[in-house]
Amino acid sequence: MSYKNNINQWKNQGYTVISDLLNKNILNESVNFMNNKYNHISKACKDFGSDNKELEFPSGKVIDWLSIDINLIDIVKEMLQTDDILLAQSDAWCKGGLNKYNAKDNSDQRMHMDYGNNTFLHPADWYSPETVAIIIYLSDTNITEGGTAVVPRIDNNDELYQFPYINMPGLGGKEFYNNKTIAEDYMNKINLGNFRSKLYEREIIPKFKIGDVLFYRLDTWHRGTPVKSSQMRNVVNLLFKKKECYWINTWNSGFTKKMYYGVIENFFIQMTPEQRSILGIPKPGDKYWTKQTITLLKYRYPKIDITPYLKWISKI
Repeated sequence: MSYKNNINQWKNQGYTVISDLLNKNILNESVNFMNNKYNHISKACKDFGSDNKELEFPSGKVIDWLSIDINLIDIVKEMLQTDDILLAQSDAWCKGGLNKYNAKDNSDQRMHMDYGNNTFLHPADWYSPETVAIIIYLSDTNITEGGTAVVPRIDNNDELYQFPYINMPGLGGKEFYNNKTIAEDYMNKINLGNFRSKLYEREIIPKFKIGDVLFYRLDTWHRGTPVKSSQMRNVVNLLFKKKECYWINTWNSGFTKKMYYGVIENFFIQMTPEQRSILGIPKPGDKYWTKQTITLLKYRYPKIDITPYLKWISKI
C-alpha cells in the first residue's frame, strides 16, 4: 500500500493519521494487555508516561513489538528521507478521565510543541525535519475522548509557524504551566493572548480508532485533550530521529538497562537486523561487522541468527 499522500501531508501540514498499519495480532495482544493492566480508573497514570517508567521500551511486554513494527519504521524512513534512524522514545501509558485541574495537570493541556524537553536546541527549518513523533492509539477516542488536537500548518507564510517558536509556556524565559486555562491566563497577561487564541481556533481533533497512528513533529502545534469522565485512553508515544542528530536526546533511561534476565535478550534475538538498527546496532554490511565481531555476537546470544551478517562478510 502506498502512503505517499500521508507522507506529503506530514511534510507540509505537520501531521497525518494512518489506519491499518500495524501487525494486527500484536496490536490486539497489546490492546488486551493495556486493558488488563489499566482495568480501573484508579490505575491510570499520574502524568505523561507510565508510572515509574514501567512500560518504557523495552518493557519485556508485548507492546515492545509495536515500537519496532517494520511498517512503522519504513514510513519514518520515508518521512525523514534516510535509512539511518534511531528510536529515541517509547512509552505506553494510560490517561484517565479524572478531571483534575492544577497548573501542571495534563488533562486539558495548553497548546505546545514537543521540542522543548527533547533537545536543548531550536527545531531546524521546516523542510529539514530531524525527527518523527508518533502516537499509537490503543483505545477508541469515539468512546473515551482524549484525542490529540493538532494545528495543521497551512503554507510557508502561516503566521503560526514562523521562527522563532517560543510563544508557549516554558520557552524563551516564560513560566511553565501545563493546564490550558491556567497557561492561557498567563499568556494573555504577557500580551500573547491573540496569537494563542488563533492556535485554538484552528485546532482539529481527529477521531482515533484502535490501531490508528498519529504521525506529527516536534515542531507541530498540538495538545492533549480531556478523557471522558471515568474512561481510560491507552496509547504508546514514540519518537524517531535521524541517526546523525545526536542533539536530539533519548527520552528513555536506557534500552539495555533491563538486560541480564533473559526477557530482553530473547526479544533482541527475535528482531530482524532492520529492527535492531533503530536501537543503534550496525546493519549487515557495516564496517563494524567482521568475522570476529559476528562470532562474538553469537557467543553472547547463542540462539541468534547471524546469517544476515555473515552474508555480507562473504561478499568482501
